[in-house]
Amino acid sequence: MGDTPESIKQFDELSRVIARTIEEHLARSKGTTGLPRDLRNPVLRVDAFLEDQGSDQEQEHTPSRPLRLASSKVNLIEILGTGRPHDPIQQEKHDKLPAVSSDESEPRSPRRRGTGKLRVSNRPLIEEDVSEHQRQIATDTRSFPKRRKITTEKFVFRPSTLDKLIIGIWEQIHGTLDLNPQIISEQYQITLSASSNVAVGDGSTAVEVRGADTLSQNDAFHQMNTLCRKVTQASKVFRSIEIVVQAKWVELFEEKVQASVIAMPKVSKTKHHKKAFVEACQDFGWSEKELRNKMAIWRGYKEVKDAAGWSALVFAGMGIYRFCKYRVEFTNEAMKRLQTLRTRLEVAADTLHPNWRQLLSIVGESSQLKYPGHQHDWVVSEDGAPPVPLRSTYISQGTYFEFEQLEESIIDERAWRGEDPRWVPQNNAMTHADNAYVCAVCGQIQSDDAELNSCNCFPNLFGHVKRRPPPVQIYRTTNGQNNGVVALAPFERGAGIGEYVGLITKGVRHVDVMDSSTATANYQIWQGRQGNFTRFINHSCKGNAQFTQFTWLDTQHVVLVSKGIGAGVEISVDYGDRYWAGLEKSCLCGESCCRYRRDNR
Repeated sequence: MGDTPESIKQFDELSRVIARTIEEHLARSKGTTGLPRDLRNPVLRVDAFLEDQGSDQEQEHTPSRPLRLASSKVNLIEILGTGRPHDPIQQEKHDKLPAVSSDESEPRSPRRRGTGKLRVSNRPLIEEDVSEHQRQIATDTRSFPKRRKITTEKFVFRPSTLDKLIIGIWEQIHGTLDLNPQIISEQYQITLSASSNVAVGDGSTAVEVRGADTLSQNDAFHQMNTLCRKVTQASKVFRSIEIVVQAKWVELFEEKVQASVIAMPKVSKTKHHKKAFVEACQDFGWSEKELRNKMAIWRGYKEVKDAAGWSALVFAGMGIYRFCKYRVEFTNEAMKRLQTLRTRLEVAADTLHPNWRQLLSIVGESSQLKYPGHQHDWVVSEDGAPPVPLRSTYISQGTYFEFEQLEESIIDERAWRGEDPRWVPQNNAMTHADNAYVCAVCGQIQSDDAELNSCNCFPNLFGHVKRRPPPVQIYRTTNGQNNGVVALAPFERGAGIGEYVGLITKGVRHVDVMDSSTATANYQIWQGRQGNFTRFINHSCKGNAQFTQFTWLDTQHVVLVSKGIGAGVEISVDYGDRYWAGLEKSCLCGESCCRYRRDNR
């Protein structure tokens, strides 16, 4: 429609009709109870639509959709004389709300969608700089565990005989077993006499046992503890030597038979085997049946040694006897699995027990270490590839990497000037005036003295016990996450795996760092150059562990707690939203519930 005098006249007439209609409705509504009185700033919204009326029959079959022309608002404060003074800020907020048209007199259209009751909030939004907390990991403040473990009626696979053997080897390596050859010499010096006082050994290794009449009950008990410990350790060392010698005997027996076959090829191999077997029976003084039964078990030792190496025999313990006697899982797949663990077992044995190879000198094997240093300075592979130094795994990234293994966190002197920001004051200091430390979790007394300590929270990490290295290794992942941490033995739900240690500092940004705080200070734990294995734990949107805060002797610690981890499973935690906020990289956890996948994978 053009801007002709006739069209302008039509619009003027239409405007007067609309204005007169609105004025009549307002005049009838003014001063009546129909108009709400609780409106702070009453505004009249007018929506104009244009549609084709048509006939009733046409509207029934093909209803036309109205065309929206305009929407306008009129302030009714001056017209009705109600409401509060005009607030420009509130008016601006109302103007920002989307206009929703509603006309009760119009026929309902099947294409029109219903309007819900949700409305946009009028409160101003505060936008936080997501890069402020980028790459900052936070501890989980929730109580752990959240609920009781659900028992299922479904069939659950139990560890196989091979699994039990492997787990037993890892536990022996990371346990309290001492394979120092000096224990053997001490064992020879122990001679007990029931009728007289006996002095055993000399120097620092001496164990003196006297009659109960010359020693107090407490002294006799402690001396017997020392004696029993040394005898037990010596027994384990002798057991390891016994298995090594028996496996070596089978190896030499087969070499002797093979040499006889080469020297006399016309004689059958069975006769050569029989001849060597009879000679062995004469040397041992055993019957053929007795040696045959023992030889069947010894042959199993030799097969395990060929697959997993000498370290598997030395640290196998009593479980290997049952495994080799019944030979339930002596399959090619089992031997291949043991073969992939060979170098990994040697890394753990060389780093945790530097003297274990000296036992091999008894059978003529080399006693030189292959993997010296700290156990977590080596990166292993799941496929059995040779371990590589930790530093070499970061050369491809073009950055110089040097990492110092720590047992405890150290304080950044420049940031805190000698003060420890992890100090947590006691809430009930008045109740315990004797300066006793009370656990905030269990409410028991904490002390490094075994007689005074009653707190059993994370007993493998805190208390009078000496921390043992956890059964974990740093390994090369296959999904592009570089290095990760794998559990060598199962960790029960709620068990403490290790403490998150590093440099206690503050003000670190745009690098991976642990954020933590107390009631008096906010601090950070940075593991860029110093720390422990927890520095290499990867993120997973469905993590099987979590970081939690625990206070020991009024000092806050960050502990890695298990949610139930099986042997051979990678340990992972959920870094949280603060870490991933605005971070331009994609999560590689591969879980179906992944929340931070940036690409289309």
